[in-house]
Amino acid sequence: MDTSTTPQGFEDLVGDRQVFFQEYFNRKPLLRRGALDGRARDLVSVRQLDDIVAMETVSPAYLRIAKDGRGVPGKAYTRTVSDRGAALTETVVAEQVYELFRSGGTVTWNALNHFLPAARHLAGLFADTFACPSEVVAFLTPAGKDGYAPHHDPVDVYVIQIEGTKDWRIWEPPPGRSAERASHRPEDLGRPAIETTLRAGDVLYLPYGTPHAAAAKDQVSLHLSVTVEPRRWRDLLADTVQHLLKAPDFDGFPHLAAPARPDPAAPDTARPDTAAVLGALSARLAGLLTAADPAAETARLYETGRARAGAGRPREFERLASADSLAPAALLRRSAVPVEIGPSDGARSALLVNGHRLAVPDAVADALRGLQDGRAVAAARFFPGVDEARSVHVAQGLTRLGVLETADSMRS
Repeated sequence: MDTSTTPQGFEDLVGDRQVFFQEYFNRKPLLRRGALDGRARDLVSVRQLDDIVAMETVSPAYLRIAKDGRGVPGKAYTRTVSDRGAALTETVVAEQVYELFRSGGTVTWNALNHFLPAARHLAGLFADTFACPSEVVAFLTPAGKDGYAPHHDPVDVYVIQIEGTKDWRIWEPPPGRSAERASHRPEDLGRPAIETTLRAGDVLYLPYGTPHAAAAKDQVSLHLSVTVEPRRWRDLLADTVQHLLKAPDFDGFPHLAAPARPDPAAPDTARPDTAAVLGALSARLAGLLTAADPAAETARLYETGRARAGAGRPREFERLASADSLAPAALLRRSAVPVEIGPSDGARSALLVNGHRLAVPDAVADALRGLQDGRAVAAARFFPGVDEARSVHVAQGLTRLGVLETADSMRS
């Protein structure tokens, strides 16, 4: 996918990052006219949605239809796929989806980033910004029709108008965060704080829980909503604790049955007091939390958050294919794949990578250590002290395992 015309940074969508987080994030809506002028259609097109709905095994979980402000039951546009009389799975029926759209239904594609590289790229921008899951949802609404009734979502929403126009009514965000999605009656909400029309290339930010409603105008409207739910402190701390609990100290299996009555005749080696062990392990965990490096843990939380499913563009097939024709002059660097380098037996060192255990000459282990700072080396010089062909061969094997990558590789 050529991403030269798609958003390359979060700022392409919201403008100045500092201004956005100081004045708008979690506070009030933001409308940026023409933020993606001429580029919005590179993210998704109506034609691509035709291609997706025509796939014969699209799960109903990926597609919803609303008509007259209410959801249409899935059985109206799905069927069971069978093979030799055995039911296999539920799938979307394209003809029934089209009929519901022709009669005024809004079609919603959930997790479009699971299907389209450009949408996956877009989700990656949000993963880099918030280090948490995001989802790209497409809304296709017939001309002159409302989408969903006024409602709020328990996520932050970033709207990108792709084709056509859409009228929006937006009410003030509530002071607290509502935990669930909910519909509202317009008369209960009062007068909208914002009434506006989005055109292709416009971007709209809606803080978590902002009530809103939208309706297409005189032509079919297609817009994307990128939904994001930043992790709360409790989520981050729970992640940290779970990470620390991987230590061997916590591998035991306690017996939580009701304690037996003390037996005066029992020897001193009677079973340990479970409560006492729990207290000791709690103290051990508290010690690990106190000793943890906050900066290093913050970096780990960021990396694990941005690596969630649905974002990034792995190029593993391409990488493996290129490894087969690795040139001696190709510059190689360490990849992000974790590698454990064990002690030497005097000639060879143990490596553990992706579940594979292997032994490599000490010079190769030293070469890998030398690349830990992000430096690159030519394949022909990776294995010092041997001829060029052997050095390239060893580098090729480590590249196939994922330990090395070419210096021009795009990391996801």
